[in-house]
Amino acid sequence: MTFTRRMLIAAAAAFSISSLTSANVAVAKTVDFTQAKFEQYLKGGKPFMLGVHTSWCSTCATQKRVISGLRKQDAAYKNLTVMEMDWDEYRGSAIGKKLRIPRRSTLIMYTKGKEVGRILSGTSPKSIKGLIDKAL
Repeated sequence: MTFTRRMLIAAAAAFSISSLTSANVAVAKTVDFTQAKFEQYLKGGKPFMLGVHTSWCSTCATQKRVISGLRKQDAAYKNLTVMEMDWDEYRGSAIGKKLRIPRRSTLIMYTKGKEVGRILSGTSPKSIKGLIDKAL
């Protein structure tokens, strides 16, 4: 079989993408919300953030960019787990009411099985960093 230049470029690109993806997984963990996972993380006691977002919310997108930037800047945040709850799916649900989630773009920080703080619609790097610092 003969390798064409196009095949070699495609293979190199695939290798680069897989390397970048592996590096990002080691840096930060983002998981989709399920009630079972949420309960598991609470019982585990380690710090994690619950981010309540939608795909169409610009405030939510800004919050995600800020969190990503903090993870890259500071070694203390590299292993922070962010559990993402889809507001469109969980709005008005029993778990949403139990957690007192009033709207999308809500960030809630947990450690040792308890809520330690929350931000509603905040996008300031200083306030998001302050929220995370409450749990670390």
